[in-house]
Amino acid sequence: MKKILYSVFMLATMVLAACSSDDTTEPVVKRGMVLKANVEDTDTRATIDTVGGTWRFAFAMGDEVKVGNNQVEGYYTFKNNGTEFSSADALQTTKDATWYAYFPGETIDLRNQSGTLADVANKYALAGATATPTTGSDGLTVTMKAKAAVLRIVGVNNGEKLDISVKTDKGYVSKLVADKNSAGFSVETSDAKVSLLSKQGAGVYYVVVPAGVKLSVSNGDKSLYSGDKPMSTTKADGLKAGKYYTLTTGKTTGKADATINGVKVNKEWVQLWPGGPKFAKENVAEKINFTEARKTGDAYVWGANWRTPTTDELNKFFTVKNEDEKYVLYPINTTGRLIEKNGEYGLLLTGVKPGYTGNTLFLPAESDSESHFIHSLYLTSEYYSNGSDHSHDSDAQSFSYYGNLEENVSHIGFSFQSTVTPCMVRPVLVEK
Repeated sequence: MKKILYSVFMLATMVLAACSSDDTTEPVVKRGMVLKANVEDTDTRATIDTVGGTWRFAFAMGDEVKVGNNQVEGYYTFKNNGTEFSSADALQTTKDATWYAYFPGETIDLRNQSGTLADVANKYALAGATATPTTGSDGLTVTMKAKAAVLRIVGVNNGEKLDISVKTDKGYVSKLVADKNSAGFSVETSDAKVSLLSKQGAGVYYVVVPAGVKLSVSNGDKSLYSGDKPMSTTKADGLKAGKYYTLTTGKTTGKADATINGVKVNKEWVQLWPGGPKFAKENVAEKINFTEARKTGDAYVWGANWRTPTTDELNKFFTVKNEDEKYVLYPINTTGRLIEKNGEYGLLLTGVKPGYTGNTLFLPAESDSESHFIHSLYLTSEYYSNGSDHSHDSDAQSFSYYGNLEENVSHIGFSFQSTVTPCMVRPVLVEK
């Protein structure tokens, strides 16, 4: 069911009487009107329904709605004071008219958006009309519907530049302009390139774009991806109004060459959060010691395309806290679950960030693990430090987890390990 948000406008009137000494009288025209605006699919100011793919919106105090009809040249401004919208200047008509309302105004500048949810709420195009013609003497009621879609752009790589532009067959999108006496907006374009979003670095950004018209979307001269497939052009009927669409600036899964014992092979990798390392989907075949794990370039056990992860890269999965004698997992970038997979115990990590919710990584436990005690020890590329500016040059920093199938993970963190003791290693891709 659609939720309907009612922003109720109370009628405030001031009667201007026209007097004459003859029998001819003019209609009484009232100045000052109110509007009841119904917005479909509302929740809070600007939120996402991750199940239905719906962008939800609600009015906030200070929002303005532009209202007009075919009997006036311009638009009246109705402002929300938190409980109602009203306009002291709006005039009722002498004849019934269809009234049209536009949010956030008659012109929406889509250039140089900030990428935030707040900016989306301020540029989210809505339009509607009265169901039947009216003079407005009893106020106005308009059901406003979304006229825009939202792109959720996920920057996958640290330091990369995002330069998002959108084109129709007429040029680069720059603005939405209200169609006078129509419950919609037209798209204003430019022959010169227009940037709707310009950012740098990994993260999640939001961009308002026109709905219902075929679009070409680009990130500078690079492709955007929908899942693992490049996406450059929408279907002929464009994006659906009121929906959001997730696009990434690159692939979040893939393959890369590894050179093992002089033999070149392909190894799969997966990324679990924006800007995160690209983890190999399997361990180094045999346990190796810290000296071997710290090597780089061609000397590394998998060759120059791979390396051993740092402490920081292994410290961004999730945290675990003991609350009321129960272990509670708090995701940072992933959830975690101890499982048995193909006869092997281990930790299954699943991404939680937009664009990564289908990405998983399995980290096998030690071979002597049992269902009641599952544990691991993975080498990092760094010497051990206890967090108090004290390092052990003779010990390696190791990543570990433990727990059981019933209660799940009860510990995730770091400890020290002898540099000569062979341990498991999960390589990450070298970024070039």
